[in-house]
Amino acid sequence: MIGRSSHQGPTGRVGESRAGVSLNGLLALVCGIGLLLVRDALVSTVPPTAQSGVRILLWLAVVVLLLVGVREVLGRGVRRAHRGAGRRPRRVRRAPREGLYYLGLMAALLVGSFLGGDNLLMLVVALMIGLWLLNASASDMLLWRCDVRRKVPDRVMAGEVLSVEVIVENRKRLVPSWLVLASDQIENDVEMLESRVLFARVPGGDCRSGYYRLRPGRRGRYRLGPIELSTRFPLGLVERGLVFNRPAEILVYPRLGRVSASWYQGQVETAGAVPRRARRGGGADDQLQRLREFRSGDNPRAVHWRTSARRGELMVREFDQHQHQHLDLVLDLWQPSRPTRSDRQRVELAVSLAATLCVETLRQSSGSRVALTVWGEGVSELSGLVGPTGVNELLDLLATVRPGPPTPESRPLPAPAAANLRGVLVTTRPVVAPEWVQAEGLSSRMLVHVDPDRLPGWFAIGEA
Repeated sequence: MIGRSSHQGPTGRVGESRAGVSLNGLLALVCGIGLLLVRDALVSTVPPTAQSGVRILLWLAVVVLLLVGVREVLGRGVRRAHRGAGRRPRRVRRAPREGLYYLGLMAALLVGSFLGGDNLLMLVVALMIGLWLLNASASDMLLWRCDVRRKVPDRVMAGEVLSVEVIVENRKRLVPSWLVLASDQIENDVEMLESRVLFARVPGGDCRSGYYRLRPGRRGRYRLGPIELSTRFPLGLVERGLVFNRPAEILVYPRLGRVSASWYQGQVETAGAVPRRARRGGGADDQLQRLREFRSGDNPRAVHWRTSARRGELMVREFDQHQHQHLDLVLDLWQPSRPTRSDRQRVELAVSLAATLCVETLRQSSGSRVALTVWGEGVSELSGLVGPTGVNELLDLLATVRPGPPTPESRPLPAPAAANLRGVLVTTRPVVAPEWVQAEGLSSRMLVHVDPDRLPGWFAIGEA
């Protein structure tokens, strides 16, 4: 697979004919007319006994070239009228750089033959034209009755490497397809990429699979398609392609960080009126809930050594102590009208921090509840998220939220909806809005200013 950044679609390549006239058709017409004009001179260069046979061959070549040229020139308009109907692929014809050099050499020989009156040069040009048309016809035949599809995951975390499977099917029974290149277009709101997978041979009546790897660096929606099959086989002079409309979408979640034990200790102090029992390794009131990675501040007695040895990192037992943790989080994605790179980084870090707090809370137990309010271009609210089942709904929202410059007057800061909900305000503002200073919602919430240079001590996130 070869991946590269581009701001053109998969059809914007060297030598592609964007006009309504076929380049191959014009070339065939010119050569047919040229042979028709010099046929008598060519016949006179051979012995009298062979002139009748040469004359027949020349007339046959003239007729074939003229028929091919008329078919290509006139038939192209008909094909363009029916293009895009249903699920039919769109045909693409282009000449690669080597093919353009070949055309330049043919043009030079053709001009030389006319200026010098050399019939042998005209014969050489006719043979070169034949090779060009042979390449074009063979490429068309190899892509005939071919189809392509892809298998891609619906969701992935930012920074993770995912594999996209591309499947090429050759529906011809006997003729294999050689050197078929599948080009897939990937774009989001910022950039456009093109990934390529080369299939050396696809047997007749069979299919082959190939893979390319993608590592999305930012959250959001990634749109895939269209996907193109192309080949230059056998001579590399002409490239023919089929563009298939196979749209797909990948939702990229924000990157998740890690929360240390001090965050959970703070939760216990403000969780509500019900006290949490002291942590014991397997007491009667505790039930083993899951194994997780070791965090700073964990009890060394809770380390599960057998699992730690198998995974190569410290894993600790986590017990459900009948005290569910609840969270009410307000995410204020403020951004100036002309954001800098630092402002954009601050927004992405705020989204990652909010996602980490919410996901960690939901994964604590099946009874943990989370309420989330996001202020950005608009107001988005999620309430009633309970346990691990609410993680996908939460991350779906945070993957697509956009920042904005809201005014504090239009967005009063509410207090947590219930007494047992821990209130948190995550904001990208450098200074708290004066309207919020005396508000009851601020006094009942933990305030987190997001700054890439000064992260909270209980939060850590890896490099992108």
